[in-house]
Amino acid sequence: MNKGAKFYRCDFQVHSPRDIAWTGARFGVNPEQVEGLTQEDKQQIDDNRNQFCKEYLDKISSAGINAIAMTDHHDVVFVQHLRRVAIEQNEIHDIMGEPEKKVTVFPGIELSLSNPASQAIIIFDADFEDTHLNSVLNFLGIQPTDPYDRQTVQTQRISQEVINNLPQLHKILDEVSYCKGRYIVLPNVGKGGQHSIIRQGFQEHYIKMPCVGGYVDKDISQESGYQNKINGGDVNYGNKSIGLVSTSDNRYEDGREFGKYSTWVKWAEPTAEAIRQACLAKESRISQNEPEMPQIFIESLDVTNSKFLGGFNINFNQQYNALIGGRGTGKSTILEYIRWGLCDQTVKIGNYQELDIIQNRRDTLIRKTLTAVEGEVRITMVKNDVRHIVKRNSANREILLKIGDGEFQKVSEEDIRKVLPIQSYSQKQLSDVGVKTEELKRFIEQPIKSSLERTSYNLDETNLKLKNAYNQLVRKKKVQNEIANFNIEGSSIKGQVKGIRESLKGISEADQKTINKKSKFELEKTIIENTESELSLFESKADELLELLKLYP
Repeated sequence: MNKGAKFYRCDFQVHSPRDIAWTGARFGVNPEQVEGLTQEDKQQIDDNRNQFCKEYLDKISSAGINAIAMTDHHDVVFVQHLRRVAIEQNEIHDIMGEPEKKVTVFPGIELSLSNPASQAIIIFDADFEDTHLNSVLNFLGIQPTDPYDRQTVQTQRISQEVINNLPQLHKILDEVSYCKGRYIVLPNVGKGGQHSIIRQGFQEHYIKMPCVGGYVDKDISQESGYQNKINGGDVNYGNKSIGLVSTSDNRYEDGREFGKYSTWVKWAEPTAEAIRQACLAKESRISQNEPEMPQIFIESLDVTNSKFLGGFNINFNQQYNALIGGRGTGKSTILEYIRWGLCDQTVKIGNYQELDIIQNRRDTLIRKTLTAVEGEVRITMVKNDVRHIVKRNSANREILLKIGDGEFQKVSEEDIRKVLPIQSYSQKQLSDVGVKTEELKRFIEQPIKSSLERTSYNLDETNLKLKNAYNQLVRKKKVQNEIANFNIEGSSIKGQVKGIRESLKGISEADQKTINKKSKFELEKTIIENTESELSLFESKADELLELLKLYP
């Protein structure tokens, strides 16, 4: 599994049954009953809470949420249960090969401040110690509710003598060694409302706060003035731009709010610092809609043996990868192994002599580092959700390709280039891109080659349809002309017939009536012929039916 940064669907404000406004079952006793609890009673409460956590996590996972922060008001009891259960559940999902069902739990606290009169949530690293979590409440001046109370006491705003503003809150946390660098404060920045720091009259607090992000209950307002503020376009708010996350603020046992309000955040490790970095680079690391991932990417490189690097395996990120190291550490070697494994050719454009040098250098690298130890390069590439595995042997130069669940089959270099085309450049080639038209054209067209081919095919299809349509139009006009000529000839013949009838002499009145009835007789004859034809067909079908009936007992 690669360690690179990925997008995770997050809900950073989820509440527990200890919340005063919770709807659903609670687990604990009333304050006056706490002293009378036996050890067995406490264990039963813990067991019930753990069972609830398992079911709660299932609901979170089923809603497509990858990470949550449980942020109860001035309380950290239930998140400790939830996180322990999540760790156990995630281990099971790893064993079962179900990484998509894992849920990361960040511990957190929702604060009600006196100055500024607002709310904020603190999110700590996912592995922040429970003992430290309990201590945070103390130096924030919060009197914790007994762990076995069924719900927390009524929330009281933290005195401004303890926390006078958001900068002071950060200062208090930074003075504690185990908190510094392991937390992030996200103030409520909803549009209006009594808990938001972005409401009228709080501009100074917003400008001076060291926070780089904020949260919103439920939907994020799309009102232009509000968007202008949070995106740094309002001078009255110090042109301060922040990262924004939407949260469900769920207080229901059935988890009905999960999946309705969430934000995609990109990180490599589940830490508060990673969330902070995402807020600082919100254009590329925070999204309110599911990010669109590349459908064609190299998943891994596996080299069985090499003279320089030995045998090694690298798993790549679906989005972005970079090889960083000093001179001579093997960066170029790894890239050349990928190019060689995918049968990439040196394009013969520009200075042929220079390109021959590049090709010879590559051939020498493969011969000395791979062929000398009979190394094999294996590359796994995913193309539109179908896994393709290429194995290229340096000793016998055999190339094998496996597509999906199929078997490995022997293929040629050209087959690999057609099925798995890549766009790669050596340093010398890359310097030519901006100055040579042919290289620039290749650089632009290669990523959209399939789209260009599809467009070309559609143009050919359209061209053929246009030709057919034009031929049909020409035929239609020709037929229309023929019909017009037939109509003229018909009119002429009718006129001639009428004239001939009128010019006939010596015909009795009875004969003239008979001649006038000719058209009626012809019509009757046609009807009789059609009827006889239908009767004949009916008789034939009846005979067939009789023959079929003979086959039945």
